[in-house]
Amino acid sequence: MNTGSPAAAAPSMNAASTNSAPINAATPYLNALPNPSATLRLFCFHHAGGGASIFADWQSALGPKIAVLPVQLPGRERRIRDPRITDMAALAAELDGHLSPHMDAPYVLYGHSMGGLVAWNLTRRLAEHGRRLPEALLIGAANPPHLPPVSATLRGLSRDRLIQWLLDTGGMSPMVLKYPDWVEAAASLVRDDFDLCNSHRHADQRAVQPLPVPIHGFAGRSDTVVGAETVRGWLEHSEWPGTLYTVPGGHLFIRESADRFLHLLGGLLARIGHEASQDGSRP
Repeated sequence: MNTGSPAAAAPSMNAASTNSAPINAATPYLNALPNPSATLRLFCFHHAGGGASIFADWQSALGPKIAVLPVQLPGRERRIRDPRITDMAALAAELDGHLSPHMDAPYVLYGHSMGGLVAWNLTRRLAEHGRRLPEALLIGAANPPHLPPVSATLRGLSRDRLIQWLLDTGGMSPMVLKYPDWVEAAASLVRDDFDLCNSHRHADQRAVQPLPVPIHGFAGRSDTVVGAETVRGWLEHSEWPGTLYTVPGGHLFIRESADRFLHLLGGLLARIGHEASQDGSRP
């Protein structure tokens, strides 16, 4: 749950270069539209307190066959003036309306930390409404949907304890403390994102049928927030076999070990894309 340079004050994310069309104001959730020549689309959901800019380097790393589509939630970065959404069901409905038109070709969802819960709830809604489902659901550093989210243990933290927790987990750079306005903006954003996570109805998830979508998990080997065995719990929510990948680094291993993570991700996406282009079978 990184706020590195506070997401509320962060600059807008650059448009993906090699595999996206110019920005389309029809949906504020995407910075650019997918290139139809890509064989697989990758919708990416960011962590609590963060923004879509954390995925800015993924397009060049993953190559032209993958259309990387970072999803920008409201209330941060270039959407700083848009009201934040703190109800998971409402957000899933909003994302369904905005993203489904761009899910008309093989695609995958990746969600990191809070983004994992967002991707899960969106996929459940897509299944319930008969939409095209992703080829796979990829989850990093998140408690599985039948457990309380990490944010549930952080309810009621004082402002100082919240900031210290962010510093301890690598979610905020100590340099940010020099700028009080940034610290306050970051704390406000994180609290709203925690409210969003806490609105996820985890107690109901054991009774929900597993998704007809493969689920693969990613965990940081030194993550003190969500351990690898906890991430493994995601795999039981799929009708298909999945894989747990471990990566050097902590909760934000997608930044700390970007090269290693993107190498693993690229290999998995290549396999998924190949299967999708063959006979429709899932990996």
